[in-house]
Amino acid sequence: MSFKARMITHEAFGGLGFGLILAVLGVFYVEKGLSLWQISILFGTTGAATALFELPFGAVADIHGRLRIFRISKLVGIAALLLMLFSPSFALLFAASVAIGLMHALDSGTVDAWMVERLKDQGLEDELESYIGTFQAAMAAGITLGAVIGGYIPKLLPATGLFPATGWNVLIAATLMALHLLATYALFREGESRDLGKDRADIKKHMRAAIAYGVQNRTLRGLLLLGAAAGISMFAVESYWQPRLIEITGSPTYAAFGWITAGYFAMAILGPIAIGIFASATKASPRAQLKVLPLIMAGAMVLLALQGGFSYFVAAYLGYMLVMSMLNPPLMTLVNTLTDDAMRSTIQSLFSFVMRLGGGIAAFAFAPIVQAQGIPFTWALAAGLTALTALLVTFTALRKT
Repeated sequence: MSFKARMITHEAFGGLGFGLILAVLGVFYVEKGLSLWQISILFGTTGAATALFELPFGAVADIHGRLRIFRISKLVGIAALLLMLFSPSFALLFAASVAIGLMHALDSGTVDAWMVERLKDQGLEDELESYIGTFQAAMAAGITLGAVIGGYIPKLLPATGLFPATGWNVLIAATLMALHLLATYALFREGESRDLGKDRADIKKHMRAAIAYGVQNRTLRGLLLLGAAAGISMFAVESYWQPRLIEITGSPTYAAFGWITAGYFAMAILGPIAIGIFASATKASPRAQLKVLPLIMAGAMVLLALQGGFSYFVAAYLGYMLVMSMLNPPLMTLVNTLTDDAMRSTIQSLFSFVMRLGGGIAAFAFAPIVQAQGIPFTWALAAGLTALTALLVTFTALRKT
């Protein structure tokens, strides 16, 4: 199996398990007897734990080995899912949510950084954007398939007194995670890409160096700002699109939500492919693409805010998601091009952190605004912030010296 095929398998495998859980996670918590405020706390806890530990674990991966830390993340994930499955109390579910956040933090920037170095070793650095887009599409395809299958699992498998019907999704996802862990020894047979014994620096020192590098490099600093703006935009749309659809139509069926969600992941597959084809045909560099895509994304948000009918709203929502998914390949290509191998995982974790930070800021700042002014106004405000950030970055960080 070629390197590209192995990486596609890795991404699709990981996406499949995630999709199985994503399809029923809210229902699983309801079947566990939780109230809505408790469910919100669990979702928020996972995000907070990921953001809190992502950067230090990125440094740990740079120092102690990307593949080693990735495998540890799988062990933590298996334990978290089993704790979630058999937990009889909210306190234990809270602990499981923290563990899931730790899993995501450990996972962040590990295999991605390893993959970039392997491609560079093969002389394929010029094709990096194409590979990143392909792997991102493979992950989205796995999630889509998992979400579709996950919707049928609770009805197909027998009831048990050990856990709710949707618990089968969690158990199967944990099993897939264990199989994924075992498969890493074949999928990543090249092993670690650097001699780790010569680079065991102090973790705090390594983190400070990576943060300083990201902040002092003009282009990387601008890309971090774009990442924060993307986090704000994504939070605003993903948090409020379902309530907005209910405002428009009254009470759409769960089937409608399911099909629209499937459409979102379809856009996540098509977006990276489309931007890859565009870049290849026009020879537009990642830097050039990033001068345009955030502005298009802001325009798509405004268009979404203006829709008052079901069909037009769905079309605008999917269009926004298509543009959003186009943003990642050029963004991460430029980030990786500007990053030294020794701190690649830490920089990727830093980038992921600022996206989550942007979403976290939006979560608190938009709450009173959406209550007072409504969802369309909030989306227009988020679009304006995105556009202003994009223009600032274009005329500072992305201009050639």
